[in-house]
Amino acid sequence: MTKIKFILAIAVIGLITSCEDFLDEQQVANLTQEYYSDENGLDALINGLYIYARVKHEWDANGARLVIGETDAYASTSPPWARMEIGTYGNDLSSIAGNVNNFLGSANAAYAPMGAYPHINNCNIALDILENSPPGIFATDQNFANHRKAEILFLRSWAFYLVSNQLGDIPLVLNPRREDNGIYDFPKSSLEEIYTQIISDVQFAFEHLPTNTPQGRIGKWAAGHFLSKLYLNRAQAAEFENSGEEHLRMLFKGNVPSDLDNAISIATEVINGAGALAPDYWTLFDPEVSENNPHSEILWAAQFDTNVGLNGRFGGNRSVNYHVGNYTEQSGVNRSMAYGRPFGTFKPTDWGYDNFRDKLHDSRYAKTFRHEYIGNMGSNSTSYTWNETSAAWWNENKPADQPEVRAGERRIQQGRRALIYLENAREDALDSLMVMSMPFQFMVRWVRSASTGNYYYRLFINGANMGLGTQTAPYLSVKKYVDPSRGGSTDEGNFNSEAGTRDAILMRLAETYLIRAEAYGRKGDYASAVSDINVLRQRAAFKGGEARPNALVEWYPEASTLFPDEIQPPYAAAGNSYDEIAVTEDYFTPGTAMAEREGYIPSVSSKEDMFIHFIYNEKNREFLAEGILWEDLHNAGILYERVMHYNQMASTENGHWPIATNTAGGNGQDGQGKGQMQKHHTFRMWPFNYLVQLTDENGNILSSDAREAYQNPGY
Repeated sequence: MTKIKFILAIAVIGLITSCEDFLDEQQVANLTQEYYSDENGLDALINGLYIYARVKHEWDANGARLVIGETDAYASTSPPWARMEIGTYGNDLSSIAGNVNNFLGSANAAYAPMGAYPHINNCNIALDILENSPPGIFATDQNFANHRKAEILFLRSWAFYLVSNQLGDIPLVLNPRREDNGIYDFPKSSLEEIYTQIISDVQFAFEHLPTNTPQGRIGKWAAGHFLSKLYLNRAQAAEFENSGEEHLRMLFKGNVPSDLDNAISIATEVINGAGALAPDYWTLFDPEVSENNPHSEILWAAQFDTNVGLNGRFGGNRSVNYHVGNYTEQSGVNRSMAYGRPFGTFKPTDWGYDNFRDKLHDSRYAKTFRHEYIGNMGSNSTSYTWNETSAAWWNENKPADQPEVRAGERRIQQGRRALIYLENAREDALDSLMVMSMPFQFMVRWVRSASTGNYYYRLFINGANMGLGTQTAPYLSVKKYVDPSRGGSTDEGNFNSEAGTRDAILMRLAETYLIRAEAYGRKGDYASAVSDINVLRQRAAFKGGEARPNALVEWYPEASTLFPDEIQPPYAAAGNSYDEIAVTEDYFTPGTAMAEREGYIPSVSSKEDMFIHFIYNEKNREFLAEGILWEDLHNAGILYERVMHYNQMASTENGHWPIATNTAGGNGQDGQGKGQMQKHHTFRMWPFNYLVQLTDENGNILSSDAREAYQNPGY
């Protein structure tokens, strides 16, 4: 590495038209700076800035690792990542430092860098041209010029926001750099300065962007959503200015008394202007709907396309690969486009499942996860077989309309249930012999031996321990990203393709409601907060006639609360279940049954604190795996304490989890935290490969002491 990467200027240009929702990305190394000084060139440069919208959903060595795990509800499947070991998180040469370096802007073998700072520099060049030598229509039509300037300021602010979430104080680079002069002096600005700048810039965007824009372009409501969130983020950290905890003190962004009121005001304008939530939660993620007719609830999404050549450096939306566990091991199920590619990179924690407190009444649990798989391998099935014990149990206990089986026969049949999941509590453990004697793989968190009374945690079909580190094992998977057009078509021959084609949601109106709800609650207006939360709950309720997944009704103990007709095929809801899940202040009032049911951290004892934690419980239920929770928990100052209490693989604490008999191996369920997370991990380290390129204002390489002073605490 011979020069700092983020000073590069123009890497790519793009094209967004009103009839197409994609970016046409291409190399422009043969173009000169003069190209961008005319009307068409500047327009192309601004369009090309939208490529950065994809950063969270590129390959996992870039954005995904930084925004998905490790949180209270979502984690890496790889044990070294999930435990936040020294080799992955410990210093400026660890694995996560490589992700941060790519996030800042690092070269790729085939493409120029397009991390945050190359993107920011492109924004600065576009602003410089627009403001100082505007060509063509940029000079003659002030409304048009302000519209395009608003896009630039929003997209630059988005980059500053994403990087400051990771690193805290960062360089606030506001001037364009068109050549490499060998001076890489990039002093850091405080978060207070960063937020002052980006709030001002996004305010300009909110005032000058139109309400109706082509798919993929930023409009007024996306800008308002972002602006209200920035006001809330600054208000959240105001109390940390003099905190005794360094990781909280580092979050301070300024103390402006009007921030909560501004967050409420802007969010209200967005809510009133953007329209209603999608009537059905699943339609936001169902590719048959979301790719052809996305709902207006989606305020902004990164654009990808079935023409995979248009999808940039890393083969499109790589998030389509990262959330599906292994459903193919002896299951009679082959990889398919509908089920997704089982890379198994990220998965929910146990609490991530348990946080869905109303699994039979809150449809988000049914619609977030794939609970069942069907055999699809025919005569080439890899299904495991019956043994003498399981065949005997089945033949004695089977339904009357099912045939008898014999040891040695394949269990899973073509077109029949092959694999189902049950996330139960230890006190609801199922009989282990029954679980192991089904004509399908039954992945149950807790089972109990009737003969010994022993409790077992996550056993595979052969009785082997899967434990907490299930990188290559089956697990109940989020289905929000499954892409039946991977590789550019629905041809099953593409089942191994990593090239995702789906647009990636970045902002949606449901979050705007929760931003406003949190701001209301922080002001003590709990009634208004509850009203906003219940807008989401009304959508989340099962509607009359809507079928619940078979596996939920058949096996979850909560099914006992359903009406008799609801537990018969096709398991249709008898009516609207909203009354069962409507939120009241009891959900965050100390001493109430509903607050007890939420399972708050023991240190969270006041109504004020319970409310904040309830908001993030609800955010996890609504936005699990959507790439915003790490940032949101971080900015709220509660990431560390929630990971310690809820994420066993990352936690260093003991006693928060039930104990199983099968504790063998480092990831067995012994009730103890397995991790190495520390408070300073709520901020990332500055990568060694970045630090060693820095100079002073005269071009002199920084000394080791100066680099150490630049580095974040704890690293």
